Amino acid sequence: MDDEPRKSPKPRTLDRRGVALKIRARPIIRPVRLSDQVLESLRNDIQSGRTAPGSRLPTEKELTESFNVSRTVIREAISRLQTDGLVIAKQGSGIYVADPMEVTRSFRLGLEDSEQKTSIREVYELRVGVESEAAALAAIRRTKTDLAHLEKSLKALSAPNDFDRGVDADVTFHRLIAQLSKNAAIVRFQEFLASVLAETIKVARGNSARQAGLAETVLDEHVKIFEAIAAGNAEEARLAARHHLVKAQERLNLHKS
Repeated sequence: MDDEPRKSPKPRTLDRRGVALKIRARPIIRPVRLSDQVLESLRNDIQSGRTAPGSRLPTEKELTESFNVSRTVIREAISRLQTDGLVIAKQGSGIYVADPMEVTRSFRLGLEDSEQKTSIREVYELRVGVESEAAALAAIRRTKTDLAHLEKSLKALSAPNDFDRGVDADVTFHRLIAQLSKNAAIVRFQEFLASVLAETIKVARGNSARQAGLAETVLDEHVKIFEAIAAGNAEEARLAARHHLVKAQERLNLHKS
């Protein structure tokens, strides 16, 4: 019997088939987004009365320096305050704390977490319709000055930048197209959508940065939109904008949702 090969003891994890091992795990807590932190701080100041109705908020540059965050973060927070009816923008003057007795709460998308896959998909589906038509109108109505601003934005988009600057340039490019449409309703809707738009662009650009050659493909899609608008070809501009947004959905696997 001593000459018989001894069988190695089975690992303890296999002795109890079907019984899951007990591990010490703590729930993973998602970090609070910077825009949420800025939003909460500003909202507390307004709702507590520390910032009175009619008061002008600090400039975007001042807020950026005070909170030590990017301009994109500040724009997201301000946009959400506007959505909540807590502040109003006065052309050429700035952002002011709204009088709650005079402001009607704005329409809300109801996307509480714009990082959720369903929310991102729904925003992109909405963008396809609005931005495709905005691009078509921009091709018809743009001026030489408009094209100069859009080209400058495109160059900023193609320049090597840090992540936040890239997101900011991307958001600016799409916002300018809305402005070039000369349709006030589209412009206002784009402003309303600004906070979730920035979040979805962050997700898309983060995905592009992880895949070799993808950033160049995305840039080329933006170039084609610009070229169609510059050429005054409404149908090509509409198709180029639609193609860009549909491909963005595919790259994020949103079209399968």
